[in-house]
This record gives sequence, C-alpha cells and structure tokens, in this order.
Amino acid sequence: SPEEEDTPKLDLVTPLVFNPSMLNLQATIPNQFIWPDDEKPCLEAPELDVPLIDLQNFLAHSHSTLDASRLISEACYKHGFFLVVNHGISEQLTSDAHEYMSRFFDMPLSEKQRIQRKAGESCGYASSFTGRFSTKLPWKETLSFQFCDDKSRPKNVQDYFCD
Repeated sequence: SPEEEDTPKLDLVTPLVFNPSMLNLQATIPNQFIWPDDEKPCLEAPELDVPLIDLQNFLAHSHSTLDASRLISEACYKHGFFLVVNHGISEQLTSDAHEYMSRFFDMPLSEKQRIQRKAGESCGYASSFTGRFSTKLPWKETLSFQFCDDKSRPKNVQDYFCD
C-alpha cells in the first residue's frame, strides 16, 4: 500500500551508528530518529522533583540508613534515577570525570569505536541501542564501565584509557 511505502523500514541487521560529528554535515535528521508527536517531550511539562538522597549517615546503620534505602527504592521505582549528596567523592574528582567524559565524546567516532560494546557485554561505547526499546531510536551515545577487582573480567575500557 502507499502508506507502507512512506514508512521507513528499520534495518535491524545493519547497525545504525549515531555519529555526532556528522550533525553539521547533514541537512535532515534520519527518519529512524524522528519520534511520533505523541512520544516527543512536552514543552510545557511540569518540573520534575528529582529525588535527593543524602548518604552522610547511610553507612552508620542508623535510622538514616533505612530512610535512604526507602528513598532510593522509591526513586528507582518512580523515576529510574536520583541525585546523591554527601557521598564522599571529592568535587575535584567529579569535575575531572566530567572533563574526561567530555573529551571522550568529542573524539572522532573511529576512536570511540575502539572500545565498542560487544554483544552480551555491558561495558564499552555504544550508540542508539538499535531496536532495543522501539522502532524509533534515541539520538545518543554512551560509555558504560564498572569497577571490578576480578582479574578475569574484560578490561576494554580500562585498557583504552590507559593506552
């Protein structure tokens, strides 16, 4: 039908890569990234009251521990995220982490893909989780990593930053 001809087909075999360096060279946004109007963010959305979790007394095994645990559970259930204060991480380390992440995402795509996340792994570079959530793709890229003292675990992100 003519309607089917106008609907772009999502190719799940060939991964569509989000390459932010191409934004200035591209006249239009690819159809795979254009979401239906009813799924787009609302310009008049109410401000979200982001849950704030204070960890200052969390490890003291006090009433504060129970409060923080309850707030974390509630925040994860309702919002999927929260802000943490009094976590013991210095402002300088946090600032440095933001700076290095900015540097990473400003690099050419070929450099970021040196640590491309492999199927079945949870760490590494990825863009636009193709086909994972819906037929439309989020316009994003991520770098996921975790700390693990297990020497047998893959160290692709650590090796990348140390090379």
